Formats: sequence, C-alpha cells, structure tokens
Amino acid sequence: MPRVLLVAQETGGVGKSTVTRGLAEAVPDAPILEIESIHRLTEFKTAKAANEPGSVQHFPMRATREAIEASGGKAARAELDDVINALHTVKIATLVDIGANTSASLLGILKDEAPVLRSAGIELGLVVVVAAEAGSLADAGKLLHAAKDWAGARFVVANAVRGATDPAILKRVVGDATVTHLRAFELEDETRAVLAAGQLRGVGRLDRASLVEQTSPAKAGRILRDLTAFRLAVMEAVKPAALWLVEETSVPPARGGTQAGGAKRARNA
Repeated sequence: MPRVLLVAQETGGVGKSTVTRGLAEAVPDAPILEIESIHRLTEFKTAKAANEPGSVQHFPMRATREAIEASGGKAARAELDDVINALHTVKIATLVDIGANTSASLLGILKDEAPVLRSAGIELGLVVVVAAEAGSLADAGKLLHAAKDWAGARFVVANAVRGATDPAILKRVVGDATVTHLRAFELEDETRAVLAAGQLRGVGRLDRASLVEQTSPAKAGRILRDLTAFRLAVMEAVKPAALWLVEETSVPPARGGTQAGGAKRARNA
C-alpha cells in the first residue's frame, strides 16, 4: 500500500519547501509532485514518467487566491485535476509539495477523493509547517482539521526561523498531530548563498578546498559546519513523517496488496 505525504501551508515563507527537501533527503527514492506557480525544486531531476524515483513533476498553479475565492474554488479545482489524476497513479512512497494559497483548495478536494484513493490502496498523510506568525498558526489549524477524517497520519513541523512558536498556542492548534521542531539558525550571508546554490542536497557535496579558495580556511570551515548542522536538524525535524511514509503497510488482497518491493527505511532514521 503506497503512502503519499502532503506538505502543506497556506501562508508563504514559513519553510515549507525546506521541509519537503528534508523529506526528500530522508527518503531519496520518493518522487515529488510540486504544486507551485514557479518551479522551485530545481536541484532534482525532472520526471520523464510517473513514479520515477527521486524526480519532480511540476504542476503550475496560476489561479490567485482572489480568483479562487471569487469562483468559489472552481479556479483551483480545474487546475488541480492533473494533480488528482497523478495521485491515482501512485505506486511508491511519494511526496507532494503544495504551494501557498493552494493547500486549502487541494485538501478540500481530497475530503471526497481520499476515500476513493484509499480503496485503491493509496494512503494519504499530512505535514503542516508552522512559524511564529499568527497567520501560519491559524492556517495550520484549519488544514489539520480539514484532514482529520481522512489523513492516515498528521504531522506538524514548527520552524523557528522567525522566532519561537508559543507552546500553549501550538498545542491548542495541533491537537493530536505529531509535533517536531526545527530550531532557528543564524547563517551568514555567504553561507546562505552556498545553501541557495545547492540546497540541502548540495551540502554533502561541498568541496572544502574550493570553499577555501573562494573565502578563507576559517570561513570555509564555518560554512561547512553550519550547513552540515542545518541539514541534520532539518532531517531530524522530518524524521517521524519520513518513517511513516516508508513504513510497510498491508491491505487485504482485494485492495491491491502491499507496496511493491516493500517499504525502504528512511535514510539516517
């Protein structure tokens, strides 16, 4: 029974794509469905076919929040047909990166579609990323509530990128979802530039000698240490969700049997 993990948040800039990248590092064979107005996960190969391990299929979203609200959701539903069709073809553990202003629309559709997917042997889970902003917490509560009846598991990653989230508010918002935390990192401008160039996938491939030539021995060492710690922290934050995604499950034969090849354990679990 293949599992699909949706990474969602209506509010932009909370680190959702970073969490998706961490999950992709932890489960490197998982295909990614990217639902965004702009293709952001450019460090991954582009999928040539469905269910291609470690690749990205980009589904461009052009409808604005205003257009979605004005049409009663019809603008989003029309664009999301291709995504729903792709979910019905899933054969292996898969990630879905849902862009800002799109999560509520897709989860609303999945309220009706999830039971059909499950009857076909496809189970859905949800990861919601939150930051200290009140808007992201409010949106998180709505998304978690929208998925409570059909998500096989729900996770929350509290990203301290813009400050710590109030524990009492967080507890009230997340309910019984599994919560992990990504601590804040103070990265220097040059370190951020190196990260932006290769993202998490590029951290393990950094060449110290090349960094020394570009900066200095001291700064190169600092960049490597900071980025290695950041990558590890992201992967630790997504660990429970990654383990759920690859956990072996079984269903009665009439519903499709078990996932082909069995589940692989998450890297660094």
